Amino acid sequence: MNRLFWIIISAWFAFSLQACSGNSSSFEDENDPDEYGDRYDDDGDDNGRSSGSRWDKKSSGVVQKDSLGRPLSSSAGGSSGGQGGSESGNSSSSTGPVIGVEDPVIEDTTVVVDVDALPECTAKNEGESFLVKSENVLYFCLAKEWVPSDAVAQTAGISCRNGVMVTGEDAGDDDEKGSTGGYSSPWGNFGGGGSSVNTSAVDDSSAVPRMVGAHLVGVAEKGPFRYGTSIKLIELDSTQHLADSKRTHKTCILNGDGNFNFDSVDFVSPYLRVKANGYFRNELTGGLSSSPVTLEAVVDVTEKDTVNVNILTHMEAPRVLKLVENSGNNQPVRAVKAQALREILSSFEIQWDKSSGSSSGGNGGGFGGWNFGGQQQQQLTTDGRFAEDIGLFDGDEYSGALLAISIMMQRKGSGSEMVSYAAGIADRIKGNGNWDDNNAKADLADWLMVLDTSGSYATIRNNIASWNMGKVPDFEKHLKRFWSRAYNFGDCNAQNADTVKCISNSLSAYFCGGGYDQPGPTVRFICDANTHEWRAATAVEKDTYGYGKGEYPGQIKNGRVDKETYYVYDDENKKWRVATSDDIQEFEDIEDVYKNLKSGEKVIFFLRHAKRSDDTGKNGHLTDEGKSQSQGVGEKLKGEDIYFANSTYTRSKETCEYIAKGAGASYSENTLEDLDGEWYVKDNNKLESYKSSNGGGWVVASQYAYKGSYTDAFYDLEDYSEKYIKEIIKPEFANVKKVGVFISHDMFVVPLTAYFTDKKVNLRYFDTKQWINYLAGLAIIMGKDGTIRYVPVRGLDSGTMTM
Repeated sequence: MNRLFWIIISAWFAFSLQACSGNSSSFEDENDPDEYGDRYDDDGDDNGRSSGSRWDKKSSGVVQKDSLGRPLSSSAGGSSGGQGGSESGNSSSSTGPVIGVEDPVIEDTTVVVDVDALPECTAKNEGESFLVKSENVLYFCLAKEWVPSDAVAQTAGISCRNGVMVTGEDAGDDDEKGSTGGYSSPWGNFGGGGSSVNTSAVDDSSAVPRMVGAHLVGVAEKGPFRYGTSIKLIELDSTQHLADSKRTHKTCILNGDGNFNFDSVDFVSPYLRVKANGYFRNELTGGLSSSPVTLEAVVDVTEKDTVNVNILTHMEAPRVLKLVENSGNNQPVRAVKAQALREILSSFEIQWDKSSGSSSGGNGGGFGGWNFGGQQQQQLTTDGRFAEDIGLFDGDEYSGALLAISIMMQRKGSGSEMVSYAAGIADRIKGNGNWDDNNAKADLADWLMVLDTSGSYATIRNNIASWNMGKVPDFEKHLKRFWSRAYNFGDCNAQNADTVKCISNSLSAYFCGGGYDQPGPTVRFICDANTHEWRAATAVEKDTYGYGKGEYPGQIKNGRVDKETYYVYDDENKKWRVATSDDIQEFEDIEDVYKNLKSGEKVIFFLRHAKRSDDTGKNGHLTDEGKSQSQGVGEKLKGEDIYFANSTYTRSKETCEYIAKGAGASYSENTLEDLDGEWYVKDNNKLESYKSSNGGGWVVASQYAYKGSYTDAFYDLEDYSEKYIKEIIKPEFANVKKVGVFISHDMFVVPLTAYFTDKKVNLRYFDTKQWINYLAGLAIIMGKDGTIRYVPVRGLDSGTMTM
């Protein structure tokens, strides 16, 4: 021990001399907190300081940067400090940054598994420290030997500032340059079984302590604060409306758990402001926070010796002081703590049944009595628990609430942005106990929803689990509840199970202002009947919501949200599924069918006419576009001797003429009345009545073709389709050398094409708003042996038009 003592003393003096030499690292410069932090993060090219200066501390792992000054990600290599988890990129099983989080992954490279893993202690890393995980003890490199922190503290001394460990010199104050507070020694008396360094001072020597030799322990958490975090106790003067006094007490965290310990302190006032300043483990990246932050707690230690500092204590502190002020400063701090905590939790939609308290187990749609099943909420109670009593790994509901709000506060980042964001919310709650900023709530809800739907909740859970500090509490339900409440979804329960909704909150970036089916954000949400939680609906769930059971075998519909996707009702499984090529047959280009005819085959292209004018009578003409369309189809049959047939309508004849022109073929008028479009009509009067009352001819004709509707107005589809081929088409093949073009009308082409493709072409206008396009229809192909096969064909880019 004597040898170790002299090693430390020698190293301390050498290190102190080094610190005092040179202008760039003088004691005067160190007194500026901002300057101190800048030096620690410096790239080595600012203000003349080189990258080899002591302030770079690249081995510290707190802020590593590349040659451009950008923080290095964990993917760049380096020790993970014992992080576990899968290497998979799947968010459900991976660790690392989550979707939408821009903070870099900052690895802590100063953590080693055991003493044998410590790097060589040389003059280059003199004074630096590593945490040995197997012992949870910090080791310092002094005089070429690694020395445990308890031995260093007893001799040379240890202090901390802005998350940085310092040996043998005064690190100054974290947040008050030139403070007159009681930081009289940079190391003071070591205590806490190797976990902390305790320093205290009394400015007013006449003050008589009310609590002598008090013992105070706690944990500083956002995620857990890293070693190097400073803990400062500021006594609040009860005679001055709880203003900060000059009596302060300080310690440093020297372990990896965020635990701190004050062994023996004398308090004049039991009211304390506790401040933790340092780096913390970031739940959203799995690494360290991007910069040191300060979290606070306002506490009454009259009857307690454990005080935690966390995001709940930080956010409730302004409200606590306001409540005391509202009482005319006649209430002790402890009398308002429960109310402040309730108001913070309620502001984030965290509630539980009055009778449940913090017990584990239970039912009713939650854990431990947390009520998420749509039952009526009772008065929120904390059962005497204060914010400073809550820890992340306590294994109860409060832990889950703390973790949920800790995650929420990183909406803007993990450094000063987070502190500023939390402060803004706390300031709104301070006045009346309610966070009444609906715009900010909607923004937070959007962010949490994206984290949820991207699978990032699982990544966050894996990040925290990889720290191996205890069971990760159920934080997800609180995040889900927050965004679903912000979106006005209400509780997910048996009454609304399988209900699908879009976001009705107009302040959300995903607001479906036009309604469920209208263009806009496509995300929809379903009340999951199994989990009793709102989640993002799958494509099938949101696109077929409300469709119910299929009305006829093989029914196909457009998606309600994604109207370009089709869904088919599976009769066997009694549910909707995405339509495949087995369900919907695509139209093939006329040119491809023509060029791929087998030897000896002939084809008749049975098509709808080209684009017409608004005159739907027999004498209506093609438009100029229709003429151009027809000529283009003819060019696909260039040089072929085509056999034509047209209906009695002028536009049908003109279509044939322009196809012939495009093909360079001769055209002789060949009018067939059976092409007029009334082949399937049994009773024209009834048909016209149905068209008038049921949405028009396209609806009626498509329902007939696919559902067999209107049997009193139409002949049997199968009988009359087969009859047409047998009695009309087959005899006409005798006139066809290789290619025939028959031009008819949609009311005929649709049922004929639907029948001979086993209803696999999508012309279900009544369901999908798809109708036969101009110059589309059916290729009727006859082989040498007289057998016939059918192919749906198109002359334009699409065989259907959407109306």
